[in-house]
Amino acid sequence: MKIKKTFILPAILIIILCFSTVPVRAATLGKVTGIKVKQLSEEKAKLTWSPKSWAKGYEVYQKSGSGKYKKIKSTGKTALTINNLNTGQTYYFRVKAFKKSSGKKVYGKYSSSVKIIMKKNTEAETKIFTVSPKSNPYQNKYVGSYGFTEQTRSYYVLRSYLEYFANIGGGELHLQKGTYNLLYCLYIPSNTTIVFEDGVTIRRMDKSTLFTLCSYNDLHTGKKFYGYNGVHDVKLIGKGNVVFDKEYGGNAAILMGHTKNILIEGITFAHMSDTSSHFIEMDASYNVEIRNCIFRDSSSSGKKEAINLDVPDAATGGFTWEGSSMDKTADDTIYIHNNVFKNLTAGIGTHMYTPGHPHKNIRIENNSFSTCRTFAIRAQNWEDSYILNNTFFNISALDDSALSIDARGISNVIVKNNTATNSDAFMKIIVSRYSDSTIASRPGLADYEPIYNSVNKEDVIYNTVSGLKTNYAVSYVNSTTHQGSTTQYWNA
Repeated sequence: MKIKKTFILPAILIIILCFSTVPVRAATLGKVTGIKVKQLSEEKAKLTWSPKSWAKGYEVYQKSGSGKYKKIKSTGKTALTINNLNTGQTYYFRVKAFKKSSGKKVYGKYSSSVKIIMKKNTEAETKIFTVSPKSNPYQNKYVGSYGFTEQTRSYYVLRSYLEYFANIGGGELHLQKGTYNLLYCLYIPSNTTIVFEDGVTIRRMDKSTLFTLCSYNDLHTGKKFYGYNGVHDVKLIGKGNVVFDKEYGGNAAILMGHTKNILIEGITFAHMSDTSSHFIEMDASYNVEIRNCIFRDSSSSGKKEAINLDVPDAATGGFTWEGSSMDKTADDTIYIHNNVFKNLTAGIGTHMYTPGHPHKNIRIENNSFSTCRTFAIRAQNWEDSYILNNTFFNISALDDSALSIDARGISNVIVKNNTATNSDAFMKIIVSRYSDSTIASRPGLADYEPIYNSVNKEDVIYNTVSGLKTNYAVSYVNSTTHQGSTTQYWNA
């Protein structure tokens, strides 16, 4: 009997140990539930499911028609947008969760399958909505929340629709007459048109940025944008008297970076604080058109432009938006025409430069500039650009130093058929370089070489000037020092 006991006890221990090291079976983990699918557009659908508290992640499987399931994504989220689907095709989806055990994935069971037939012209596609300051948010979102009051209503109304557009791939929103007070900045996603009807006024309750071209879906993810891969195809259109009133507050009325295909039309931008803001901050943007707008009234203590063209460069600090990768992408193909600029410190311009990254294809045409206190246009590090058929009146400073056109480090810039009257000076062309004081405040600029000009006299003299405080139209010097060089003076 003793011999048998000595053999039985180890056997029992072996059995217990074997069972204790068996991985958790799929059946004990359970399957994903609550799976749903919704069509967003003709080629896009959104899959959602309920979370599992133990899950490290989820694997999503897709099949079309009578085909076989294939894994399309592994994700830690409980939602997935599926792109590149075909209209008229039937798709099936299922999900299973997994966790990590001893360094290996352990899977639960597959969820039930969900089916969708991709349809054309569904209700989920881009829609057109009309709202007023008294409307409710889309599907009553935010109504009853802590921050929703009558004072903040219009902010939440606009935000709810822009968030909806971010989810469905765009939309069109019409704002009826009234004042819209913004509690926080609003973020405009791609493929969005906002039409501001006659009598609309936009104000910010704390005087900060009004609109940023960025999707709500990317806002809190820490995503960085490169080149022109950010928001695209946005239109902001004013019909009649439409005012974006900054009330001399800081930050921009519209901020755009890494964007493309943007139209801003028919809007009056009023009351800019030129110590800390621009009306429009435009950086790393491609194919932007600004037309038939009015830019008026800035404070007089700074040197900010109504429209600023800049390069996202950490060394210059000219653009500080947290969504930018600071990859030094310049603006390209910018058309600013048939606008009015009046009672400003500066109209349009660039005040920092990055060698090797010039702004290109800038066209400033048929605009009116009056009562600008430092310059109307500053073309700094611009190439292959045009300044045509503009009028300049009373571009004047207390020390007679104001310029209709301030050019620095330009190449192949055509300045033609402009008219300047009753102003300090028409055009000055100098080398673009950073001063010692600027380098002292930003040491990273110490290695930024000056940018010299490539200018033909015939490209800048065919303009009409009168009543200037100079006896010449254009002064030109292409040296960083006057030693051994002579400033040239050209008449119109």
